[in-house]
Amino acid sequence: MTQIRFDGQAVLVTGAGRGLGREHALAFAARGAKVVVNDVADAEGGGPADAVVAEITAAGGVAVADTHSVADEPDGVVGAALDAYGRLDVVVNNAGISHGGMFDQIPAEMFDKMLAVHLTGTVNVTRAAWPHLKAARGRVVNTTSNSIFGITGTSHYITAKGGVLSLTKSLAMDGRGDGIRVNAIMPVAYTRMTAGIPDPVFRGFLEKNFTPDKVAPFVVWLGSEDVPVSGEIFSVGGGRAARIVLGVAPGALADTPEAYAAQAGQLLDLDGVVFPADATREVLFAAASLGLAQDELEGAWKQ
Repeated sequence: MTQIRFDGQAVLVTGAGRGLGREHALAFAARGAKVVVNDVADAEGGGPADAVVAEITAAGGVAVADTHSVADEPDGVVGAALDAYGRLDVVVNNAGISHGGMFDQIPAEMFDKMLAVHLTGTVNVTRAAWPHLKAARGRVVNTTSNSIFGITGTSHYITAKGGVLSLTKSLAMDGRGDGIRVNAIMPVAYTRMTAGIPDPVFRGFLEKNFTPDKVAPFVVWLGSEDVPVSGEIFSVGGGRAARIVLGVAPGALADTPEAYAAQAGQLLDLDGVVFPADATREVLFAAASLGLAQDELEGAWKQ
């Protein structure tokens, strides 16, 4: 098996001063990448990014620190890679913050801040990087969350991460013609963020079995030149990765509210679920369920 290498390539990892981001940065550097370690500075102007850069350089790797905000200074984040290395091949959008609370107890400013860092930060950095990724036929690895399956007390976080999932699907299609591959992970790992989980048993289970270093190898694969997938979402943790898909059940046919109410069980039945590759396929599946001819729709969509 040919070893995956990044010699001569530049990799940007946001939120890379600690936890998952640190492991991603170390892993890419160990395989020859020139890494930009992005993380916010502390009150004294230094910060965790410098410590990670020191680790990489001590091991013989190449790295620079960047302290620009992903939400407010995306051009500075991407500019750090261009200034240091003159190119950008891989972006790993990992930066995030944590905060909990029931929906009606989360201050509006905190909801906005969560969206700004997780979702808008991912959008902004990727937008700034996009022309350079076009030139390099580059790769993007986004970070969403398995919290979108449902969890109590963090609606702002789930909202942001749901947006990242949708963004990943969209960018994969937009980047296809330029050879840009965009995928996302749902990391399962014990970090500063998951250390705040209230349940001590579950928290201890994560700490013991799902260390951050077990996620990085998969991220490295998604960042590699020959990765064969784009637009995919994976749950990753503990040395395991699994594909996450959006499915559509056969559904029910009705024309009144009462008729739908009578078929609630059928609406929820997952027998015969399909997994559309894109929005077009989902509409075609709906058309088939209704017994409609699909030739006209397929032709129109291809024009």
